[in-house]
Amino acid sequence: MLNFIEIKVLHIDDHLLFAQGIHSLLGNETFIRELIHAQTLNEGIRIAEKLQPELILLDYFLPDANGIESLQLLQKISPSSKVILLTMESNPDVIENCKREGAIGFLQKTIGKKTLLEALNKAMQNIPTFPPSILAPTRQSNPQSLVKILSKREKQIANMVSEGLTSAEIAKKLFLSELTINTHRRNIMQKLELKNSAQLVAFIEKLKFMDIS
Repeated sequence: MLNFIEIKVLHIDDHLLFAQGIHSLLGNETFIRELIHAQTLNEGIRIAEKLQPELILLDYFLPDANGIESLQLLQKISPSSKVILLTMESNPDVIENCKREGAIGFLQKTIGKKTLLEALNKAMQNIPTFPPSILAPTRQSNPQSLVKILSKREKQIANMVSEGLTSAEIAKKLFLSELTINTHRRNIMQKLELKNSAQLVAFIEKLKFMDIS
């Protein structure tokens, strides 16, 4: 079950047969308000500028640009869009570069419908979907880049947890329910790939500070 309301999706891929397959997979999903296909980056940019889709599925190989160029241009023209690379490319350096440039996910075209839907769901919650070999080192080498996926409220709650406050105490301070705080805590753990509060405290200590503005 997907956790978000209706979204607009732009799929940019020059392989018409594959694009038709994606349309068959997603076209009847009730959470998709619009599903539009573009065969080139230039066509995709024109559509994205007008449509401002919540989500863009992007092939790395396009006739008029590569994935990094496409990603950068699409983010300029539609900065609120979440971009998932959906491609046959599998080079770890390429995947890392796309992640560094702001993609929320990187998927192989060989995945099934369930995996694709899960990635869409995660993307709309600002949760990345990348191969484990790409995600795993991020927390160790550059935790600041990973913490950017947290919302302002999640950063605020994470800081309070690191100060030793319980969910009940945080709820009282923020005038929220304890259930809401616990939900935020679960989301924080999932986004940061942590298992418990002790790991969260250690993570924040490693950062030394967190920008919650």
